[in-house]
Amino acid sequence: MIVGGYKKYLELSQLEQLVRERNFDVNCLLKQYAFQNKPLDFDSAYLLGAFTLASYVSELREIFPGSPELILRQSIAALCSFHNRATYIQERSGEQIAGICAAVFDYDIRTSEYGFIVVDGSENIMDNCGMGGDLYRTPNLSTIAALIAAANGIPMFKHGSPGNTDNVGSSDFLAYCGVELFPSKNIPKEGIKQLSFGYTDALDIRYKRIHLQTHQQAKLAHMNDIIGPITNPLHPKLMKRRVVGINHLIPPERVAEAYKILNEKQITAVEKALFVRGFSTPERNGGIDEISIMPGGTIVAELNHGEIRTYNLYARDFDLEEISASELDPGSNKAQTSLSILKGELEDSRTNATLANAAILFYLAKGISFREGTALARKTLLSGKPYELLRAYAKLSKEV
Repeated sequence: MIVGGYKKYLELSQLEQLVRERNFDVNCLLKQYAFQNKPLDFDSAYLLGAFTLASYVSELREIFPGSPELILRQSIAALCSFHNRATYIQERSGEQIAGICAAVFDYDIRTSEYGFIVVDGSENIMDNCGMGGDLYRTPNLSTIAALIAAANGIPMFKHGSPGNTDNVGSSDFLAYCGVELFPSKNIPKEGIKQLSFGYTDALDIRYKRIHLQTHQQAKLAHMNDIIGPITNPLHPKLMKRRVVGINHLIPPERVAEAYKILNEKQITAVEKALFVRGFSTPERNGGIDEISIMPGGTIVAELNHGEIRTYNLYARDFDLEEISASELDPGSNKAQTSLSILKGELEDSRTNATLANAAILFYLAKGISFREGTALARKTLLSGKPYELLRAYAKLSKEV
């Protein structure tokens, strides 16, 4: 059945048949795959994703035996076990990521109270969500970058969450700035139409429920770190371009491969995307899920109409000076530091890092160079338009 141009990978009857054919058992997946650091193939990952959702979605409970409480405990253990670098460095792990995300699109977002968000008349809507989970603290670079892009008329449908391993996630920052995080369904759509900016919180169960695991029930990092950025509630056929910030466990090309698989299975329709992992030092032992202008630079995996290439970016590619990790630190009040950057009150290394992260959005949306994008981002930020846009969205978000 096709709903709004979206076709599920497996209908409920097909899912039930696959469970029987594979003799699905979460303990077997752990013993045969996770505990041996072997990634799942797409169908096995899809089954694990559907199993995980059975604790929240009633129509799945007849397929997967066990109480919702037992399924919840077992799925948390499984998604934590599969979330490790030894698995992700293997090529097939792209299938594992794609399969679980496909199940979330099919049986979480699609079946939720609000379902997929469809914005009429808007093309090339973008997101630049990151995975988080890094050891270095930074300002809310991707959120500010999204506002800079939106102030230039680039439609940004931002997805994010409160901090889980960090105390100030994108949702915390926006709430600090007066944004209502759980508005009615029409608000993000109106935000895109009126301001080129909309936001959905991953914990809004009217869109999806899987993130309750990490942020409320387990409070642990697990595969939701990857699932969240990929499963934006925007109708997956509408997002043609995007940026995903990659955490320390995953080579960026693995997530590019996952998107390529999702595209091939006609679940998503991303044409061009950047998957970025920044580093603090040339040894690349520690880093951030954003563009880095620190000495370690950034590894980028670029997906361009089905082709994947990897390359490195450094501060000089953005016509910026290198900075140290200490210069990037937002201090004790991360939300206030981020707001000061957005207001154009800080002319320091943290602002320059923000400009680089906005520049890649201009590259995707406008096809301009990273240096040109940095200059445009600086001009836009100093105009005051991104801050005024956020104030307008905060006001809009409180409307009924």
